[in-house]
Amino acid sequence: MEKDIYILKVYNTLTKQYEDVVVTKKVYDTYRRTEWNIKDNDESFYDHEIQISDLIGGENENYENFHEFVDEEETPENIVVQAEIVKSLRECIDELEAEERQLVEALYNKGISEREYSRRTGIPQRTINHRKERILEKLRKNKKFSK
Repeated sequence: MEKDIYILKVYNTLTKQYEDVVVTKKVYDTYRRTEWNIKDNDESFYDHEIQISDLIGGENENYENFHEFVDEEETPENIVVQAEIVKSLRECIDELEAEERQLVEALYNKGISEREYSRRTGIPQRTINHRKERILEKLRKNKKFSK
């Protein structure tokens, strides 16, 4: 079944041109309901726009009113730290035996349940669970990962 595509023509204040933007049905309906569209936008553009000069403030001319756009979790520092953790974990996983790597790949990367993995391999689920716990403990104790 094909999904409907909703497109709005909006004015880009940076390029000073109208652009087509693909939006959800909810956004499309809300935009149309408010009648803040291209027809009346030409006359009331400044009524709906926050001027950049309104955002600059404070003693050091910082952009104070952008706090709602700041992502406290996805900071550059957190991204680098997360990348290092992933790299260390990958190195630790590479040190596992082939059978252990296959189990980790199936359970964590492919999202296969222990029960399904048991059915596919013929290994009892309880055994798989014990192996998984042993592998996790091995990874926790690995010096590369526990820095």
